[in-house]
Parts: sequence; structure tokens; C-alpha cells
Amino acid sequence: MKLNKWIKLLLISSSVLALTACHHKLPQNQMSGDVNDDYLSHRSPQSSGLGRESGFGDQSGRSDRLVSKRTYYFDYNSNLVHRSDIPAISVNADYLRSHPNAKVLLEGHTDPRGSREYNIGLGERRAKAVGDILVAKGVRPVQIRIVSYGAEKLAVPGHTEAAFQQDRRVVLVYLRK
Repeated sequence: MKLNKWIKLLLISSSVLALTACHHKLPQNQMSGDVNDDYLSHRSPQSSGLGRESGFGDQSGRSDRLVSKRTYYFDYNSNLVHRSDIPAISVNADYLRSHPNAKVLLEGHTDPRGSREYNIGLGERRAKAVGDILVAKGVRPVQIRIVSYGAEKLAVPGHTEAAFQQDRRVVLVYLRK
């Protein structure tokens, strides 16, 4: 039942993004700096729906062991990964490389400023930026799924800059370890 809700959410989000892209071009931050440049040429992870054949969502063998820091924060209106997050992302990449059956979901989030469509797109670009680093570190794209919640799941209630900073994030969730 929960899987159907995810599929519906992804289909609706994809439709909205496709329609929005037809009407106007969303601004996208240019990635710069040697860390981000390293992963631009690599294949991006999949951002498709969670099909039954994918094996995603399988909690068997789930370990509660913390692999590393799994929440990465972003600046306002940016999808650039902070250099300080690269080591933590690398630890997760090492784990995923050494466990080929492990799967992760990258959840992209934004603060509530901006339109719903823009925030869904920005959340997806943020999640893809983290996914691109994982792939550059040797993780297979089939181990990664991406979903954008935009501003639908705020981390902190309120409309202060401190709350907004907590909302602008990507959360790496292990679906199968």
C-alpha cells in the first residue's frame, strides 16, 4: 500500500516537472570547484519510480549501524554540495561499493520559499548532486534512487533563517544494507 503512494507521488511530481519545463526554463546553478568538477562527467543515478522489480524498500537484513553522516545541507537556492560533506559521502560510497546489494534513496528537500514546482526541481537537483558524487566514487547507479519532496517535509517548523537552513537538505536513507 505504501509503495503505491510513493509511485503516485513520483508520477505526479514527474508530470508537474515535465509540464513546468515546457513553459519555462528553471535556473540551475553551475557546479564549480575541483570536487564538483570531478563527478560531472559520470553517469547520473536513476530518478525513476520504485518498481516492484527493483527490490527497493526491502528491509530484510537491515542493520541499525550508522554508516556515516547521512544528511547534507545546502545553501539557499543552491545544489552545490559543501566540501565538508564530501568525506561523509565518501564513507557511504565505500560502504555501497563493498555491499553491492545495498540500496539507498536520496531524498531532496528545500525550504518553503519558491513555487512548489521549482522546489521539487531544486530538491531533485540536490539529490542528484549527492548521487553524482556516489557514482564518481564507484557506486553503481542501480543502487541509487532519487526522490524530491521539495518543501513538503520540513525538518523544522517555522519561517526563520535557522529553520530554513535545516530544511535545505538531502537525506541518504538505506533501503537495503
